[in-house]
Formats: sequence, C-alpha cells, structure tokens
Amino acid sequence: MEETVTIAKSDYERLVKDSEFLGALEAAGVDNWVGYGYAWELMDEEEDAE
Repeated sequence: MEETVTIAKSDYERLVKDSEFLGALEAAGVDNWVGYGYAWELMDEEEDAE
C-alpha cells in the first residue's frame, strides 16, 4: 500500500497549481534555459541537507 500524508486543502490546491504551472513552463521551453539545470542542482542540495 502506498504511504499517504494529510495536508490542508489550500496547501493541496497550491501544490496542484504549482505543478500545472511547472508543466506549462516546461512546455514553453524553460527546460532549455541554462539556469534550469542549476535550479535542479539547488533542489538536490536542499534534499541532501534534510
């Protein structure tokens, strides 16, 4: 069984909206931007720090 979490509906709605916006940015080609890889590196560093 998949693990679940409980969050406020407003947080869930914000996460869905952010995810949709990221999809739109990627569809528009932002993933070809030179800083895109750097942003992922920053995310990886943040995850490693946790």
